[in-house]
Amino acid sequence: MLTTSAAMIGAGFTLGLVHALDADHVMAVTALSNEKPSLWRTLRFSMNWALGHGGVLLMAGMGLFAFGVALPEVLIKFAEASVGFVLIFIGLLSLWRFRRQNLQLHQHQHGDVVHTHWHEENHTTEKDTEKAHAPLMVGVLHGLAGSAPALALIPAVAQGDLVLAAAYLLVFSLGVMLSMCFFGAGLGFLQRRLQKNYVRLFNVNRYLIASFSVLFGGYWLTQAL
Repeated sequence: MLTTSAAMIGAGFTLGLVHALDADHVMAVTALSNEKPSLWRTLRFSMNWALGHGGVLLMAGMGLFAFGVALPEVLIKFAEASVGFVLIFIGLLSLWRFRRQNLQLHQHQHGDVVHTHWHEENHTTEKDTEKAHAPLMVGVLHGLAGSAPALALIPAVAQGDLVLAAAYLLVFSLGVMLSMCFFGAGLGFLQRRLQKNYVRLFNVNRYLIASFSVLFGGYWLTQAL
């Protein structure tokens, strides 16, 4: 019994690692961190997204297991459609901000060292651009939209044990968080390298990511409706 439970929980962790890298998850985190890429910012967005995803999944799972209250099908459908709308909105907002910022390449010198960087003419504040709560809310939507497969396994895994059910959901969510944070770290590192060494390519890449977010969101919406 103990060996079986451990194996099932281990499988939940593995499923979480894989689940995090679903195309809509990756697209959302990439688009959210696209405006001002940095390693720490992208990693923080990835973690906030995973907290939102895991938090709503844990609450839904405990409600289902302890009280027999399942998420309404209409709510899951609404969340799935909302994911598409959010991706479209993020992409369009990013394109608008890139246009509005009117980025210009500047060089300045400190002693023998020459620095090259993009300067934002509108001096948008950190508070306006970062909005760290956005990944959390998007994670909640993804948690609701993708809850059915994970929650369907709870009765088989838990076998009437509330603690086991909670442990399964926790390790599943931990797998999601670790996988997304690894992705976010890699994405942030790559974006930062492009920004420092290939400025034009970096700028084009940001426009492409925003545009693809709109296109992917539209495709997702057609599938959800």
